[in-house]
Amino acid sequence: MTNKIDKDITNNLDASKNYVVALSGGVDSAVLANVVAKQHHNLRSVFVRHNQKNSKELEEIANKIANNLKISHKNLDSNLKENSSETKMREARYEILYKELEEDEILLMGHTLSDKVETFFINLLRGTRVRGLKSIPKMTGKVKRPLLGISKNDLIDYAKENNIQYIDDETNFDNKIIRNWIRNELIPKVDEKFAGNIEEKISNLIIEIESIFESADLDFKYVKTAKGYVEIPVALIKEKNIKSNMYLSLLSKTLGVPSLQKKDIEKILTVVKDGLKIDFDNNWSCGVSNSLLIFINKKIWLEQYESKEHPLGLFKFSSVEKIKYSNNWSASFPSEEFIKVAPIESGDKIKVDGKSVKVSEILRNYGIKNILKEVWPVVSYKDEIYWVPGIRKSDSLIEYEKSGKSNIITASIEKSSIEDY
Repeated sequence: MTNKIDKDITNNLDASKNYVVALSGGVDSAVLANVVAKQHHNLRSVFVRHNQKNSKELEEIANKIANNLKISHKNLDSNLKENSSETKMREARYEILYKELEEDEILLMGHTLSDKVETFFINLLRGTRVRGLKSIPKMTGKVKRPLLGISKNDLIDYAKENNIQYIDDETNFDNKIIRNWIRNELIPKVDEKFAGNIEEKISNLIIEIESIFESADLDFKYVKTAKGYVEIPVALIKEKNIKSNMYLSLLSKTLGVPSLQKKDIEKILTVVKDGLKIDFDNNWSCGVSNSLLIFINKKIWLEQYESKEHPLGLFKFSSVEKIKYSNNWSASFPSEEFIKVAPIESGDKIKVDGKSVKVSEILRNYGIKNILKEVWPVVSYKDEIYWVPGIRKSDSLIEYEKSGKSNIITASIEKSSIEDY
């Protein structure tokens, strides 16, 4: 077993790379550090202080492991309060570890096959789509997980055979935590009732799911994104099939959600069917406009409005000296000083053909509906709405532009395709 684990870990590493082991004091990272230290001189370790009940004991063991291996070691502080949730600890840990990494370093995490199977069950029971069932990837950016093919029980045996110091984190036995309940109760009961090893079964299933993703013919060019904005053609997700599931999984990644749960999927399908607008728990909302399912994070847009950022959402505003053609995507103002860009507000009106017309009605007539209408910019001059970019100019703006061109602003829609899934 010792030789097999040594080979499994070292075969996943490159002797020319610089590695940093996230050392927790537990068996996973302890074995990882010991095996890597045998083969690699360009190795150091870090420990993140979570400030929980047994953090001091874990830190002491991490220090001893690094000292015994004669590798450089650092303890990093966090602002976590005692009894912080697993989610908060994970987010804080990754943020601190990423900041610690040098440009030429790769972070090694001690996630095991057992962790991968547990994550599979967590995502499954939460109602994830197919992508969530891929569970934990072996490589994410500058993070590598060499233990993903090794069971935790095998690592424990390895540690005993090789006299490797470690301690168990007390929180691992708290079955109020979903992961612990799956590890300590659900999986053992499944193993009791069904022949064969559950970890091996789930691992094989994950491999099949990963191969489906690799072979699926998904066209990413139709999924567009900008800051606080995502769009996807309704036709790609309307039918219930493997491709639509994968596109929905892609959306979860783009929206910064670990995996869209069943209730979220049902909301999205209701939006597609009824043309409604719905909100998610992380400041994102979605609605349908012109055969597109559009997701907008209004909080991000409002922050950009307040900070006068350019671009703004999917809009890019630029000041230019001259333009070849005059249209609704460019406007000229008497002075830069009194120009204001803001989202539409209830009751906003613009003077068109001698009449004051609601901006919301003009947007609706041009197919700009619900969710997109809420963030579409309007440009005012001295508190009068002069311009709805891409849509209409006011009588006052048209009259001014007849006299000449100065303080010219152009607006354009800037969206990127998602190339990497």
